Amino acid sequence: MALACAGAAAGVFLWISLQRIAYPYDLEWMEGGMLCHALRLLRGQPIYVPPSVEFVPHLYTPLYPALVAGLGRLTGDVGYLAARSISLLSFLGALGIGAWLAARAGGSAALGLAAMGLPLAAFPLTGGFYDLARSDSLQLLLTVGGAALAWHGRGRHALMLLAAVVLVAAFLAKQSAAPLIAATGAALLCTRRRTALTLAVAGGVLFAATVLLLNTASDGWFWTYIFRLHQAHAFYSRRAFVETPLLLARWLGPALLLLPWALFVRSRGGQELLYVIWLGLAGVLAACLGFGTQWAHSNAYIPGVFFPAIAVGAAAGRLSSGSGALPPRRLAAGGILALSIVLLLHQAYASRSPSAHLPTANDRAAGDALLARLRAAPGEVLIPFHPFYGHLAGKRTYLHRMGIWDVHGTIAGPVRGLAEAIRERRFALIIFDDKVEWTWHDWPGVLEHYQIAERFSGPQVVEGAATVPRLALVPALPVDMELQ
Repeated sequence: MALACAGAAAGVFLWISLQRIAYPYDLEWMEGGMLCHALRLLRGQPIYVPPSVEFVPHLYTPLYPALVAGLGRLTGDVGYLAARSISLLSFLGALGIGAWLAARAGGSAALGLAAMGLPLAAFPLTGGFYDLARSDSLQLLLTVGGAALAWHGRGRHALMLLAAVVLVAAFLAKQSAAPLIAATGAALLCTRRRTALTLAVAGGVLFAATVLLLNTASDGWFWTYIFRLHQAHAFYSRRAFVETPLLLARWLGPALLLLPWALFVRSRGGQELLYVIWLGLAGVLAACLGFGTQWAHSNAYIPGVFFPAIAVGAAAGRLSSGSGALPPRRLAAGGILALSIVLLLHQAYASRSPSAHLPTANDRAAGDALLARLRAAPGEVLIPFHPFYGHLAGKRTYLHRMGIWDVHGTIAGPVRGLAEAIRERRFALIIFDDKVEWTWHDWPGVLEHYQIAERFSGPQVVEGAATVPRLALVPALPVDMELQ
């Protein structure tokens, strides 16, 4: 029964993701920004550079866009399909490793696999990010892979070295892997100190060398973007440590009861159960820290659902397997897991149907019309909410709108050349999303040197911040020409 419920969750997720994987426009407003990172790497340009009108990097580590750029070298360009394929395959790989970990710790392959229905069911609640051109799923794969290697390879130094490489790669995919990396190291210190030392030394040396290399090559901008600017963001303790745990507990529901029950009746192999529960707690901590940060989105919840799900699968398996597991207990453990998946599916899709996560034919038509508008512009275009559209139209790409917020009022700011480019009317066309009308001050002098030529409806995004291309601006005539 639990497997059937997990299969239903998987079916809905795959139905959504496979229909939208090749969609040629942004499903979420920062997808295009990530593709601009990959495009720069494909062209041999650095991404950790002083913030300018040309480019401002997102505050992430570089592995994901580097992989997208690597595929681009094979295909000749970067694009949504390749980027989303990396994410989708990474997420499916993470599910496989999670199911394996749960089965090893709980003794039931079926319930270990069924428990992965929890993160699958939570797909909309965690932002619908698993298959997007974002780094979350790649980081998830490397983090859970490194955690599995570290635990099950702790008797062999070679595997510990490999685990260190994978865990450092997880950080290089996205910094939010850090709490899980720390938890993995702490667990090994409590069990196998000799091989834990191998993991710690190898990981520390590799991490330090990589950071030093990237920071030196970027004149210090790498560390500024991936660490120092994060320290300038506000942190909301109540949202992090009160609201987030309560929300995660509501989502996971009765399945959480399996954890203390399994601990109470555990027999041989209890260390593995404790390990996956420890990882579950670390996943919750990562979610708390992530969502407590200024401008966080619900994708921050992903580790808070995924890693507890592994622990739930192990607990259900422990309660259902072994000579002491009576039929009523097996039925109860599987039933609780199945009920939890069903309840989570209801929470996920009750207010927003699966089809709402798909772009419409009107969105595709609006995207085609927008690209035609960009191509027809007699010069360069600025489309900061969706900068990759410029590349699709055969134009240069410029900064992403998020970059202005990220560096405003920080040690990195201001954005070099933005005011000058607007004053000099450098762009033949500027396309702004609807949200710009609340933040005109971020674009110095734009309403003085440009005029709104048209209001239109562009392609909508289906995940993340609700934002849509709405305004077309063209250079205003100089005052002396207006007088004539």
